Amino acid sequence: MLDAGNPYVLPSVLVGAAVYLGLTVATDVSLPIRIAALLAFVVVVPTVLNRLFGGRGEPTSPGDDEPSGE
Repeated sequence: MLDAGNPYVLPSVLVGAAVYLGLTVATDVSLPIRIAALLAFVVVVPTVLNRLFGGRGEPTSPGDDEPSGE
């Protein structure tokens, strides 16, 4: 789910970086809270969005394009 083919990774990383910087500048929250917010946007959000919306619809490994029945 968290691979270069997931179309939600780059936008989530950019939003996560913006949230991290915003929390750093605007508030006085601790480092673990800022890192948790960054990880939530970088790891959890793209994985959940890919599961909800399906991703690209292409097979992820060479053997996935074969039909299941013979």
